[in-house]
Amino acid sequence: MLRALLVHNENAGTDPLPRGEIEAVLRQADIEPIYCAHGEDDLAKALETPVDLIIAAGGDGTVADVVSTLARIEAPIGILPLGGSNNIANAVGVDGDWRDIPRRWALEHWARLDRCEADGPWGRQTFVEALGSGILSEAFDQADDTPDTAKEKERNGRAAFRKALSEAEPFDCTIEADQWSWSGACLMVELMNISFVGSHLALARGAEPGDGLLDIVLVTPDDREAVLRWAECPDDAPFPIATHRTPSASLTVEDRHIRLDDRSPDETLSGRVDVRIRPGWVKILVPQEVRT
Repeated sequence: MLRALLVHNENAGTDPLPRGEIEAVLRQADIEPIYCAHGEDDLAKALETPVDLIIAAGGDGTVADVVSTLARIEAPIGILPLGGSNNIANAVGVDGDWRDIPRRWALEHWARLDRCEADGPWGRQTFVEALGSGILSEAFDQADDTPDTAKEKERNGRAAFRKALSEAEPFDCTIEADQWSWSGACLMVELMNISFVGSHLALARGAEPGDGLLDIVLVTPDDREAVLRWAECPDDAPFPIATHRTPSASLTVEDRHIRLDDRSPDETLSGRVDVRIRPGWVKILVPQEVRT
C-alpha cells in the first residue's frame, strides 16, 4: 500500500466533500492517507513527511499552494480536481470523476509542471497559473461567487469577463522579454504558465505546462471586438490573439492591480515586476486508462 500526504480543502467547489469520503476512496485504491487540512495545518511542515506521493484535493488554489510550497520535488503530486475551474488539473491532462482517478495513478506516469515567481515591490511571490492585470482581474472581482454548481460558476465567471471587456478602460504598460518588447495602451496583459486561466478560459493556445516558457497574452483596444466575439462561445474556437513565449519577462505599470493566480499581494502597483520560471519543476501524476 502506498503512503500519501492528503492536502484537502474542505471548502473546495460548490458541493464540498468531507474528509472521510476522500480517505475511503483512497484506501480502496491501496493508498493510505496522512491528512493535512489546507488553510489550517502547516503545509510546508506537512510536505516534509516522507511519503510515496502527495495528493492535492481541492481547486486551483489548493493545487497551486502544494505545487509552490513543495521542496521535495522528486515526490509526485496527484490531483483530485474538486474546484470550479480546475485549470491546472486540466492543463496537465487530469479530468473525469475524482473517485475514479486514484486507481488510475501509476507513480511512473507523470507530466512536468513548471512553477513561476515574480519579484516586485512586495518582494518575491510564487504562482502557477498566471500573473496579470486588466480585464481578467476585474472579472474576478465582479463575478458572483455563490453559484449552486460548477457549471453555473463557470457561466458567471465568463459573463463577468465579457462585461469587464466591454467596459474596460485602456491602461499603459511596458513588457520586456527575450528578443521582444512592447509598450502602449492595453486592456489586459497576462503572463501565463498554462493554457487556462479564470473561468476555464484558454487564453494561451498551445501553451505547454512544462516547457520552461511563459506565454504572454496581450489584448489592446484594437482587439476588443475580436475578443468579445470569441468570448460569446470561448470553447468553440481558439483565442484570436497569438502569444509571445519567453522564459522570463518584466512588466511595468502605473497604479494598477496585479493578480497572481487568484490573489493580489497589494492594492495597486506602480513600477516593475520581474517574472520568470522557477528552477525545479514538479511531477503531476496523469491518470492512465484501466483495462477491464
